[in-house]
Amino acid sequence: MTGAVYAGIDVGSSATKCVVLDENGLLVGHHVAASGFDYGEAAERALEHALLRAGSPRESIAGCVSTGYGRQSVSTADRQVTEITCHARGAREWYPQVRQVIDIGGQDTKIIRLTSEGRLAEYRMNAKCAAGTGTFLESIALKLGVTMQELDELAMKSRGDTVMNSYCTVFTGTEVIERVKEGQACEDISMGLFRSIAMRVSEMLSARTGPVSATGGVAAHCRALIRALEEVLETEVFLPPMPQHAGAYGAALIAWESKAEERSAAGHVAQG
Repeated sequence: MTGAVYAGIDVGSSATKCVVLDENGLLVGHHVAASGFDYGEAAERALEHALLRAGSPRESIAGCVSTGYGRQSVSTADRQVTEITCHARGAREWYPQVRQVIDIGGQDTKIIRLTSEGRLAEYRMNAKCAAGTGTFLESIALKLGVTMQELDELAMKSRGDTVMNSYCTVFTGTEVIERVKEGQACEDISMGLFRSIAMRVSEMLSARTGPVSATGGVAAHCRALIRALEEVLETEVFLPPMPQHAGAYGAALIAWESKAEERSAAGHVAQG
């Protein structure tokens, strides 16, 4: 592929995502890598694979924006932008009508509320406790001896209305064991975990105005989460084509738009 490309790199606590856009703003490459111990190395690895998929050499990068927990570790980036801004930008590119974005990652949950023009109105974050995050689900899945995928598959088979009463990871683990001991169906217990997250999200929402979209790794891999959110919030939840890449996609769009603005400004100066 010839021509300039624009990269967005989202360095999360668990996974690092990269999206590459062509000079027309079209998505042409993407990749996910484990963040591991070295965020800078994970960013380089994700970028390398995304460029390979795009068929573009590194020298073709005309702009790169980093975001996420480890955004300061990305040496290729010429700009850092918060994940709040990037997730909102990515989600609205897919669904312009969205007014609220729910981003559930490995370590935190973010609620982003937007104006009708797409500007940030408010955001809330649950970052002091693992409850309601991917880590929460992984911890309980490990206790039950299943994978996250198996937990999701079990939950999707549930026809009950179980909800876990505790939001604390430790207390929920104890509650799960008690329910297993009582003989409650594993499908209902599993779905109860996702409803617990949905209830947590519901409490974080300061206002329910307009369409909702879910982003992040948990939304990408767990259909039961979307089902639970729609039950609790009593509304359709829009799931982007690439929910885990929403932050990286938004970052790439910001990089592309910034260069477009620079070219436009340069053109006006030349004409003047």
